Amino acid sequence: MKTITVDGQSLTIEKVCQVAEGKAGVALSEEKSFWETLRKSREFLMSYIAKGLPTYGVTTGFGDSCDGQVNPEKAAALQHSIVSYHGIGLGPKFDRETGRAVVLCRLNSNVKGGHSAIREELARMMETLLNKDIIPVIPQLGSVGASGDLTPLAYLGAVMYGERDVYYKGKIVPTMQAFEAEGIKPLPLEAKEGLAIMNGTSVMTAVAALAWKKAERLANLSDFLTAAASEILQGKDVPFRAKVSSIKNHPGQCESAAYIYNIVKDAKRVYNYEEFLNSMKAIGNKGYRKTEKKIQDRYSIRCAPQINGVLRDTLHFTHDLIEQELNSANDNPLVDIESQSLFNTGNFYGGHICASCDYLRIALANISDLADKQAELLIDGKFNGLTPNLIPVTKEDDPQAGLRFGFKAAQITMSAIRGEVQTYAAPVSITSAPTEALNQDKVSMGTISARHLAEEIELIFLQFAVHVLAVCQAMDIVGKDQFSPFLQKVYAEVRKISSFVEDDRALDKEAEALAIWLKQTELFT
Repeated sequence: MKTITVDGQSLTIEKVCQVAEGKAGVALSEEKSFWETLRKSREFLMSYIAKGLPTYGVTTGFGDSCDGQVNPEKAAALQHSIVSYHGIGLGPKFDRETGRAVVLCRLNSNVKGGHSAIREELARMMETLLNKDIIPVIPQLGSVGASGDLTPLAYLGAVMYGERDVYYKGKIVPTMQAFEAEGIKPLPLEAKEGLAIMNGTSVMTAVAALAWKKAERLANLSDFLTAAASEILQGKDVPFRAKVSSIKNHPGQCESAAYIYNIVKDAKRVYNYEEFLNSMKAIGNKGYRKTEKKIQDRYSIRCAPQINGVLRDTLHFTHDLIEQELNSANDNPLVDIESQSLFNTGNFYGGHICASCDYLRIALANISDLADKQAELLIDGKFNGLTPNLIPVTKEDDPQAGLRFGFKAAQITMSAIRGEVQTYAAPVSITSAPTEALNQDKVSMGTISARHLAEEIELIFLQFAVHVLAVCQAMDIVGKDQFSPFLQKVYAEVRKISSFVEDDRALDKEAEALAIWLKQTELFT
């Protein structure tokens, strides 16, 4: 198995996904300077608090309670307190894969530059949790995104000393059951370590990283659906030519157009624009004539690169924001051994992650809407030359005549999902409200934004799955051999999951299975 080196500065979205999916283990950096920095940072912190001055969250209370100071002898007990009282996470639980991403993100942040001042043992413990696949069960509700993900990360903190539950060998079990099975001793938290684990952005960032990767896949799927619609509806190739998008300048649009054009460039059913115009012939001496065909396609086809291009460009800049957050020191207080300083700060604020997820949800809502309009063109038989609702060609004297309704309800389901997706497009970042005795008076809401992004993406995969079923149904009605090699390749894979709809049947299980396939196949990468 591949091993990802954790050093606080080189974590990527791709690496997070590999570790989350169990395709890679982790190993802390072997660089001597890396470990020396951790040790010096810890030594500085301990010498600092030994002076007896108040140190936030280490020898003082938390948040609005920071005016209460305790003796350094109580520093360890104080960390147990913050983990304990934050055990109020509620609602559904993040799955094991997301939990793995959370542990990795927290480990990477906590070892960055020694700024979190954790012990080597704590870093090793998180490394062990990942490699032994003992993963905290983390409730999804309870974070306002500043001070970071306090409540959800408390579940990671509790696991360190053997409390609460973990995913282990396919089950949810008490932490100590997993520890005993693996011969692991619980690790009591010492000065600052509870706060170091909890007071950061690692839940929202982990969720955002995993969602980003899925959103990238949806961008490709959206362009595939456009290519399929263009072939089925006998569209024109010019909107997808490189020159057209280069004039517009946006890289995302250029990428989208190139993806589509690569599919349709040799398609029998997509017109070369110049050849199409020649087939129309000149008007001659007539003052007016009504042509049989329109010289340009509807916006949902013609403007698709401009629409999905926004998502692709949003993916570009949010990629950088997410990876910058992955490699940030984002707890409080922070230690700087170079200047021998301790900073009380707000790096736990998840504003960049919240904004990234807000932007992505809006862009994704637009491709969901785009797909809904394209599906209408495929399924409504009034304008596409196909059958109503993509039913099989049925003669009037056929016993099934009048009893076939094909994809009528499938279109309704796609539109219903599209409508629900739109409800995820409202920005979460502006919903901040004061909490925690007015200490946390402006918060990021980043975790909620990231969760909503992940939920929206799941909906769109379901919508796209039904859409792909409709595409393959249309290909059968036209004749699958009339389509481009790539569409035929996709068709062959889809037909392993769902057959042609001859007589009406329930398609729910097939659509759900296809949604899973869309998340996993390498065809669209």
